[in-house]
Amino acid sequence: MALTLIKNALTVSMDPALGDVEGDILIDGDRIAEIRRGIVAPNAEVVDGTGRIAMPGLVNAHIHTWEYQLRGIGADWVGFRDYHDNMHKNLATRYQARDVYIGNLLGALNQIRNGTTTIMDWCHILRDSEMTDAAIDALEESGIRAVFGRGTVKPPEREGEIPYYKKPFPREEVHRLRTGRLASDDRLVTMAMAILGPDWGEYEVAAHDIRLAREYGLINSAHTYGRKGKRVVEDGYPRLAREGLLGPDHNIAHGNCFAEDELKIVLDAGCTITATCLTEALNYEQPAMLGRIVKFGAAPSLGTDCDPYFNSSMLWVTRHAFQEQRAMDNRSLREAGKWPAAGQHATHTRDALQWATVGGAKALGLERKVGSLAPGKQADLVMIDARGMNIFPALPGGDPAHAVVMYAETSDIENVMIAGKFAKRAGKLTFPGERLHQLQQELLESRLRMMQEGNYVYRPVPSGPPPERYVF
Repeated sequence: MALTLIKNALTVSMDPALGDVEGDILIDGDRIAEIRRGIVAPNAEVVDGTGRIAMPGLVNAHIHTWEYQLRGIGADWVGFRDYHDNMHKNLATRYQARDVYIGNLLGALNQIRNGTTTIMDWCHILRDSEMTDAAIDALEESGIRAVFGRGTVKPPEREGEIPYYKKPFPREEVHRLRTGRLASDDRLVTMAMAILGPDWGEYEVAAHDIRLAREYGLINSAHTYGRKGKRVVEDGYPRLAREGLLGPDHNIAHGNCFAEDELKIVLDAGCTITATCLTEALNYEQPAMLGRIVKFGAAPSLGTDCDPYFNSSMLWVTRHAFQEQRAMDNRSLREAGKWPAAGQHATHTRDALQWATVGGAKALGLERKVGSLAPGKQADLVMIDARGMNIFPALPGGDPAHAVVMYAETSDIENVMIAGKFAKRAGKLTFPGERLHQLQQELLESRLRMMQEGNYVYRPVPSGPPPERYVF
């Protein structure tokens, strides 16, 4: 198998046994063989790591990748009301299989460009098997590692039709995928179920969907609206816990409006929670679920959520998560009469980096494969050039985790490797450039067509023809 040797990098392994290592990384095929000083491998391709930080690829544990072509329209919407009216009840109904394919492909490539090597693609746009296969085709073509959360649509209610919140997950689709192209858990694209859960679906639907996921050995993930009085099933999560339907195979997106007793119930059951702190800052009255999880001895994971709101960069999300939790820590200390803080803060930049790597891997059931760098694990890693003006002169002498969380930008991400293959090298995607240009033009046409069909107008409307070429 092909050997790759990264020489003289500062490796932030996120592995407690290894820590930070100034030295080399030997990659054999799709796995890490060694991390130490002075590795000699005469037959290996050598990659210069001098002045670079090597770290695990970021794990985006919650993203609706299909929304990529609808960027730039949602930040000023009024919470969930406008999101559901504009997206699920309008623009999402305009998607065809090709639109899903283009959005997923370019959305996944953008994640790679931003240093993310693994995503949970929470794909709740799917009406049929054709759209489902198009979404998977796109993920596979991009080269990203993805847990494909096969979801269902939330169309407007129509007289004489069963509303979405009364519909159990389609068993035939789960069986088709799990006995077909997504039967194996040892491929880059694996399967999960993106279910309604008790906040968005009736209790019998939630219980059915979780049992179905367990029957096929799948992680299941559900959104939580969270606010009491707005859930479809008010006591849904306590009921699921009493019936033994919650466990490490159930992932909760958001969760930040859980009361303390509810949070304890789901964490005691082993559920994981993914904070999408930028979305929650826009649309929730409660802050992201970060420190509250840590107090129970659990680990948060992070996701970018919705491209229509903001740039879906995990570097940005990780930085915001750290700053938001530090601000909450400071307010808590002041309210307790302990400000200024004596000794260390409760939250550190390395904690945030752990949420974005190890935490995400655990939420997706991939902690034995990714999330940290160690011999035997998959070679999913990012190399950040610390010599540029964004980071310089934070190293040497500074904490490399601090440098990543507080200074690094997409432009500093030099190389991205997934399963031992470069998906970004020397600052550019390895995806064919001309193909990328064609897809960008097609995506723009997809966007304009769907907005026209949905009679969606955001004022002021830009005038003039689109640029001849988009830089990616």
